[in-house]
Amino acid sequence: MLIHARNNFGRTPQVGLTGTGWISCKKLAPNIHPQESSLPIRGDIDTATTNQFSSVLLFVGTFIRYGFYFVAAVVLGMIGLVLIWILNTRVKTVDGKPAFHLADSSIAKLPVSSQIFTGGTVGRVEMIHYGTPHNRSTDLTIAMVLPPIGVVAESQLGVSLRGTGLLGNIRSVMLPNFYDLETRFGPVRAMEMRIDADGLWKQCLAFQSRFDNPAVYLTGWSCDATGSQPSASALACTLDTFRTDGNLASTEADSFMRARMNQPANCSAQPVSQTYDTRVHRVSPPSRWSRPTARTHL
Repeated sequence: MLIHARNNFGRTPQVGLTGTGWISCKKLAPNIHPQESSLPIRGDIDTATTNQFSSVLLFVGTFIRYGFYFVAAVVLGMIGLVLIWILNTRVKTVDGKPAFHLADSSIAKLPVSSQIFTGGTVGRVEMIHYGTPHNRSTDLTIAMVLPPIGVVAESQLGVSLRGTGLLGNIRSVMLPNFYDLETRFGPVRAMEMRIDADGLWKQCLAFQSRFDNPAVYLTGWSCDATGSQPSASALACTLDTFRTDGNLASTEADSFMRARMNQPANCSAQPVSQTYDTRVHRVSPPSRWSRPTARTHL
């Protein structure tokens, strides 16, 4: 069976059934609608790439902006901590009178001046001047130091006096001669010192206590106007007359000093004994020195 169909060109192609029953056709009409390509159009590619690049730029810009905010916050915080530390370590003068005095008749007639300051790593310093260090007369300066919790007092007398601000601009020279003083409050270490007072070198003894309680310690110096070295025993007995006039700023220090004040008087001093061997030892000649031998096996 044949089916005749007319195409657009006036020709009649042969269409028929094959032996299998399927219709075969050589050519019905030309392909006037070509198949669309599966490749993307150039404009679509450019648009997609632009959108992705914009997203990346937006993410990077956001990250940089918030990163800048974070760094700025950290820097400002560090600056604030430094300013707080500077304000806390600043030495400030406090109005008031020291909560102690020395009840020694030998210094009772000397002019008295006092000062209290706090701050820094020193803590609270209550200072009393008996006499004037710059004058050529006898003088004694004592300071009661209440260091901050956990701060250990400087063991070197020269560094301690400078660190607490007691010497100020006074020109001084430390000498390597030490004394061990004993008082009812505990041991005290003294050291010979000279102070320049109007061109005159005054002979002095610098001192610093070594009490069992680190909540308080005493430091200062005592100078003689006669040109001779002050007596270490007299200084120990003067320090033994320490008396409180009220409650100390530290409860622990107040309890310690009051408990020691009730003990009997105890004052003495002695030079520090030599702690190393000063004998001359003969050195053997180099010929008798032992020499290492070469290793011949492991």
